[in-house]
Amino acid sequence: MTSAARSTTAQRGFTLIEVMVVLLIISITVAVVSVNFGVLDRRSTADEVERLQRVLQFAAERAAVRGNPIQVEFLPGSYRFSQLDAAGKWQLMFAPHELAEHDWLAGLTPVKLSVSERVAEPGEARIVFGSEAPRFRLDISTPDGLRTLTGNSAGEVLTETLADKATEQRS
Repeated sequence: MTSAARSTTAQRGFTLIEVMVVLLIISITVAVVSVNFGVLDRRSTADEVERLQRVLQFAAERAAVRGNPIQVEFLPGSYRFSQLDAAGKWQLMFAPHELAEHDWLAGLTPVKLSVSERVAEPGEARIVFGSEAPRFRLDISTPDGLRTLTGNSAGEVLTETLADKATEQRS
């Protein structure tokens, strides 16, 4: 075969430059994705307590509007919502996604739950929302101190910190 015939045949494979460009694109993509996951992992405990506040209020409103009881159970590593079905059995909720089981953020631990002035026993930490929301108080230990979620019969859920109470007492 002559050199002219060899130059007209198709070459196979990638050049070194092409391989390096692909590797550069992959490494940049991995770096961006890992940075974004790191930001998600560093959510503040205040944001997580606020999320729980909104979800509890949403569950209370949903139960009142639909007339179908919803309970939230506080487990050692998570909390989950269940809805009472027509047969009178509690069924875990997966939709809407706000009411699906949710893991506690590292550093957050439910310490004490009182529902209608009654302290919940270990393993029985739950709130049942019906046509009228129960009054409850949930104390949560956080790295920043104790946070308290308080629910009233109107379905409102308020949050306060230990520092808020000290400020109110001085006033």
